[in-house]
Amino acid sequence: MSFKRIYAIIIRHLYIWPRSLERWQGSLGWPLLGLISWGMTMSFFQKNSSFGFSIVAFLLGGVIFWEFTSISQREISVNFLDEAWNKNLINIFSTPTTAGEFLLASVILGLIKLTVTMFIMLSGAVIFYKFNIFSLYSLYLPFLIANLLMFGLSFGFIINGLIIRFGYGAQELAWALLAWVSPFSCIYYPLSSIPSWAQKIGLMLPSTYIFEEMRRVIMTGSMNLSNLFVSFSLNIIYLILALLFFRWMFENAREHGRLVKLN
Repeated sequence: MSFKRIYAIIIRHLYIWPRSLERWQGSLGWPLLGLISWGMTMSFFQKNSSFGFSIVAFLLGGVIFWEFTSISQREISVNFLDEAWNKNLINIFSTPTTAGEFLLASVILGLIKLTVTMFIMLSGAVIFYKFNIFSLYSLYLPFLIANLLMFGLSFGFIINGLIIRFGYGAQELAWALLAWVSPFSCIYYPLSSIPSWAQKIGLMLPSTYIFEEMRRVIMTGSMNLSNLFVSFSLNIIYLILALLFFRWMFENAREHGRLVKLN
């Protein structure tokens, strides 16, 4: 046994670690994110343990609604990465297929997969926890879901643009970037329960308004439509900016030959 060889392997990985987004996210990012998210969640429930609302409804509603956002984003990004991993991007874009057609196909594919996933999740919530989301949000559910899907799609387009620009080094963003937004989206706790600096970030996110209304429906049975309007307006702005960003990154990558590096 050679301790020099063992030392060499250790040093090699220590050199790579500070320069790798994936390793930083795995070692520090995910543990810190879990600490922040669940710390805020448990702090809210501990302070409001005497409230007359269902904690199960709060948590399950948050989990189910957030999946609409995260799955829509993940499908857009992972479908793009899947083509890159299979060395197929150049094959696709050497044909008359445009970037817009590719994105639209990814959106449709993502919606198909999302429909199957959410059917299973919603059925499981009813079977195991007697939680029927349709009984709470029957009138407004399509509008709430549409806003969450738009938010997820915006992130998916931005992440794809970053992957085109920075290559495989940015692929961890397909899982990490939206996750870092989740504490400020107030999935399991109200906006008023987080620090003021975090509230300012939350007010810039369309998802925050949707989760605020989710809790309002659970607690009061009513909904503030102005929050839906604000969420939709922000989503339109972010979706347009995300598409422009992806187009910019795609054209820049094609001009400088970066797409070849993903093959």
